[in-house]
Amino acid sequence: MSIKKQLTQVVAASMLITTTLAGCASNEGGTANPTNTPNGQQTAAPEAETTTIKAMTITFGDPPSADNNQAKADLEKRANVKLDLSFVPSEAYGDKLAVAVSANDYDLLLIDSGKDDKYINLVKMGAFHDLTEYIDGTENISLMEEAVWNNTSVQGKIYGIPRPRGLYGGGEASVLIRKDWLDKYNLELPKTIDELTHALQVFKDNDPAGGGNTIPLAVYGVDGAAGPGPFGSVFPMLFSFGVPHIWALDDNGQPVRDFQTPEYKTYLEWLRDVWSKGLIDKDAPVLKGQQQARNKFQAGVAGAFVSNVGDISETSLEKMRQVDPNAEIAVIDVLEGREGQKGVALIGGYYGIWVIPSSVPKEKVQKIVDFLDFTAAEENIAFSKAGVIGVHASDFKDGLPVQTEEQMKLFDLEKPSAFVLENRVDPYIYANSKVPEIREAQMASLDVIANYGIANPFLSYSSQTATKKPDTYKKMSAVMTQYVLGEATWEAVQKEIDAWTAGDGAVIAKELLEQYNADQK
Repeated sequence: MSIKKQLTQVVAASMLITTTLAGCASNEGGTANPTNTPNGQQTAAPEAETTTIKAMTITFGDPPSADNNQAKADLEKRANVKLDLSFVPSEAYGDKLAVAVSANDYDLLLIDSGKDDKYINLVKMGAFHDLTEYIDGTENISLMEEAVWNNTSVQGKIYGIPRPRGLYGGGEASVLIRKDWLDKYNLELPKTIDELTHALQVFKDNDPAGGGNTIPLAVYGVDGAAGPGPFGSVFPMLFSFGVPHIWALDDNGQPVRDFQTPEYKTYLEWLRDVWSKGLIDKDAPVLKGQQQARNKFQAGVAGAFVSNVGDISETSLEKMRQVDPNAEIAVIDVLEGREGQKGVALIGGYYGIWVIPSSVPKEKVQKIVDFLDFTAAEENIAFSKAGVIGVHASDFKDGLPVQTEEQMKLFDLEKPSAFVLENRVDPYIYANSKVPEIREAQMASLDVIANYGIANPFLSYSSQTATKKPDTYKKMSAVMTQYVLGEATWEAVQKEIDAWTAGDGAVIAKELLEQYNADQK
């Protein structure tokens, strides 16, 4: 049964409760229902008392300035809230979050890992409020696709509000490649796996970065926790060989893991070949994540890198042009295989889940949900991109801010988007450039890849066996890496695949299939 069908039933059964809560929200203070002002912006009703919301969220760079932040003050005024926000660096967030959940000191927390076993266990322990009955009346949050709600619900109920992202185009969607290097050697933009391999070989042979520093393809090693790898930032290549999106169901409805397919062997043979020719970063096995691969691309030494259209923005170009003023980036929307195979991962459609700890008084829950709904309002799209008109920008036209250099500096310092805690549903959310030509290219690419989504039927499910045994793929990962590096035979790889299939794999597949089948009823 879908989450929306269940939601309708819950709301119908609890209409009296919802009405009572709504009365509390309007009579006892908090974020009131927004009303339109003459200039078209929404503001909270003037009679409502201000609600203080203490929240913790993740940051991947410098946090917004804390002193007299005009962006924060503007949002607080329009939403009639007082925000006490903790911006925690991504590398420390997991540890801080564990402490925050235990401390019961916050009104709102971002679960950055999404719906994993830890989240599900916390839900079952009663750590968070059930928000199912609070969502239906929202204007903006309720616009999220049913798939996103299904991907984040637990036993048919909503315990957290996902931060929507595109269902297509996130993470490792497309191959980004140095257009100026292609032009230099009279190469067309590669469309197929073989054309890409040829371009990488040309980069290797001609060393456009100079000094022998050229890295044709930047990828990174994986730890073997979620799968064997051996590398990350390779989804387009995997799909070009017809490999499933992690899991698939065979003709008999039985689970098949990607590496159990013959297509995966063909993919590993390709990896082994390009590694032997020096087309993959020699540091790849020891790199720890996508950011380290991205750093090499932005440093101007890597010719290709798998990411999404967000990385063809002016921010990336600025970094690259510090090394090479002629740097240009092109995107290979969908990489085609030798038999026409191609695809893009159909992902969860969200990054992070907002939860309200059960220690928060029940009468405050609706006010917090209303605030999140307010931040997802259309007016805050402009706010997140332009800030306060007259302060961070002089205007907002055609989806882009009009800014002086000083306004741009203040915008980067105060970071208005950091206070917009909940995203509005937007299929073009990864089209982040402020340069019209780049943004148009980003949107065009997102339009293309939306036609090639490959689903993982078990994306929203979790295996307790896999969680309890984080090393289940490690031996396989190690021998696959050795195979790619030319240090092991295929027989050694197949032996590990067979051992997993007969052992942990059988249990993991059974657990996932049981959850999947339960939702089909």
